[in-house]
Amino acid sequence: MRLTLIFLLTIAVCRADDITHAAGQIFNSILPNLISNSVTGQQGNTGSNTLQQIGTVVGGVVDYAKKKSYEDLLKQVQDSTTDDDLLRVGEEMFNSDVNNAINYIEVNVQGKTSAMSKNDQAQNNLLNVPDNVWNGPTIRPFVALFDNYHKNVIRPEFVTPNEESEQTTFINTILATGPIRSLMAHLVNKGLTQLNEYNEQVELFRKIWFTKYARHWTGVCKCSCAFENVFMAELKSDQVLGLHSWLFFAKRELDHKANYLGYIDKLDLAGKGLILKQHSILSETKDAPEVNMFVGTSPELETALYTLCFMARPDRPCKLRYNNINFIIQTKTIRADNVPLIDTAYPVFG
Repeated sequence: MRLTLIFLLTIAVCRADDITHAAGQIFNSILPNLISNSVTGQQGNTGSNTLQQIGTVVGGVVDYAKKKSYEDLLKQVQDSTTDDDLLRVGEEMFNSDVNNAINYIEVNVQGKTSAMSKNDQAQNNLLNVPDNVWNGPTIRPFVALFDNYHKNVIRPEFVTPNEESEQTTFINTILATGPIRSLMAHLVNKGLTQLNEYNEQVELFRKIWFTKYARHWTGVCKCSCAFENVFMAELKSDQVLGLHSWLFFAKRELDHKANYLGYIDKLDLAGKGLILKQHSILSETKDAPEVNMFVGTSPELETALYTLCFMARPDRPCKLRYNNINFIIQTKTIRADNVPLIDTAYPVFG
């Protein structure tokens, strides 16, 4: 009788598509004990022990059934996050950005230009980044990912065990930082309690930022991912995609593979960096006429802001503010294997 009651309770809390899975777990766990007790005639605490095992399995099944799918997580964040939430959490992220590098780098914006002009209004590099910044605790594992990708969107890429390890190192590193902790606190506060589990946090970031998908119209090559587009750059024929990371751009300047032509507009973020709209040429011939990027901010702050806005305001302006300075994060999504992922994300102002 007790067994029947427990099984019925399990059915009640499980989603319809979990019932078979739950029943299988229960009976696979307890059936050997029930048979053994019946054959040997053992008495004593065996019935109690079996019921304890049933309770353990049922508890696990209930937790499994309560776990939200990836798309359910996204929908819950979208539905429950208010505009005031975004302003508050965004401000918290900036305030906790202890690895901000703006005071340790040189930013030389030089002459003003436009998206249409090909005249070079900047004779020097945009950025000068000293070694101590490159060796920063979150910048070093972030930059280590740059050589894992090829810029051509139709060139096959295969994730090696070492590259997967570098992804994990980066995720583990930023999960310990203030901006990401602010993000996780917000998500849990909105009912995403499974993100109290560290492994769930790791897998969420891995799915959003490192899931491979196809950009080319043929769809035959899953040669791109959110990290590659947002924090690096890609080439689709002669079109430059992404290029929204100041650290990646600084690396390209050091390698003489980026020619900064001048700034189009800029917004000072009250000592926490700036948002720069600029015009550059990549690889000598590839025109990037209007590129938006943060400058001086940490990888974890940018990752936190982009993740928040992708989850809360996908494909819509995500209005944020720091120290009474208003700006927007614009995300665009792409569906891969029938789930939404980040196509691109970047800051906007004005």
